[in-house]
Order: sequence, then structure tokens, then C-alpha cells
Amino acid sequence: MRYRKVAGALLAVACLFGATTASVAASSAATQTSAAAMQMSPNQADVEFVSMMIPHHYQALVMSQMASSRSDNDELLALAGRIDVEQSGEISTMQNWQAWNGLEVTNAEQAYHDLLMHHPGHAEEMGMATPEELAQLSALSGTAFDVLFLQLMIEHHEGALDMIVDVLTNGSDFIVQWMATEMGATQDAQIEQMEGMLADLT
Repeated sequence: MRYRKVAGALLAVACLFGATTASVAASSAATQTSAAAMQMSPNQADVEFVSMMIPHHYQALVMSQMASSRSDNDELLALAGRIDVEQSGEISTMQNWQAWNGLEVTNAEQAYHDLLMHHPGHAEEMGMATPEELAQLSALSGTAFDVLFLQLMIEHHEGALDMIVDVLTNGSDFIVQWMATEMGATQDAQIEQMEGMLADLT
């Protein structure tokens, strides 16, 4: 609940900021040009958000792709499929943003393995599952798999919301703000759905 309240408040601020900027920009062509240029300039918070969210998303793909051979819960399989499609697309969008801005494009799989191997503490701070938790998940099936999948994915999404709150607060790039807002809305709704599913299973 804490995550949804904080993220919801910041998403509202982001929307208000966008509406205010559009109104001010419309008053003058010069103001519009200046505001657009300012919004399109990424800062370190934007760069770090994208470079870390790519491997974070990659783990969601790893977990979601386990479901088809281990779960027979239709709602969970549908959710896992949506997460797989949505976060695959978001990885591509973030990589395109990096290329557009002349940044090194993050290799999602390599960055993911580097993060788990060399920075496990940071990965856990981001809500990511440990290698041991992933091994445990992989060994399960049926309801036991469903329960642990939901527990780990809720924590994973909550970690993403923390990252989103940070970039909405400290970032400056308009495209990153838009991406983060969309991600936040989606993952916030999925947390609520998963909490309900978990309550039904436990």
C-alpha cells in the first residue's frame, strides 16, 4: 500500500507538470521551444534509471517465462504473458532511448547477470529475486509455484516503483518521465491484482 500511495501521488504530480508546461508553452512559440529543449535533456538520474531498469525488466521476463511450464492457473498465466510482452517492449524502448541520446546501449541479459553476480546487494535493494530464490521458483510447480511467483513478482514490482518515484522526482528528460509514468501505472495495477490473487491462494 505504501508504494501505491507514493507512486500515485508522484504520477499525479507528473501529469500536473505536463499539463502546466503545455499551457505555458502555448502562450509563446519561444517559450515552447525553450521548454521542449529543457525537457528533452537527460540528466544522470534519467541515464541511471534506464540503465538499471533494463536488467530489472529482464528478470521479470526470466520469471514470467517460467510460468507456462509450471502453472495451470489461467489468471497467473495471463498475467505472466502480459508482463513478458509489456516489459520486452519497454526494454526495446529504453534501449532505443539510449541510442537516440548517444549513450551506450545496455545489453539486457549481460547487465542482468552482471548485476546479480557483482552487485547482489544493489539488486536486492531494487526488489529483485536472488539466484537462490529463482532456483527455488524454477523447482516448483502448481500452486506452490504460483504463490512464490506472486510473492517475488510483487516485491519486484515494488522495487520498480521505488525506482520510478526516484526518476520522476529527480529526472529531467520528458521521454523518460513519460516512460516511467506509464510503467508506474501498469505495475501499480498489477501489484493490486497480484495481492488479490495471492490472498486467494493462501
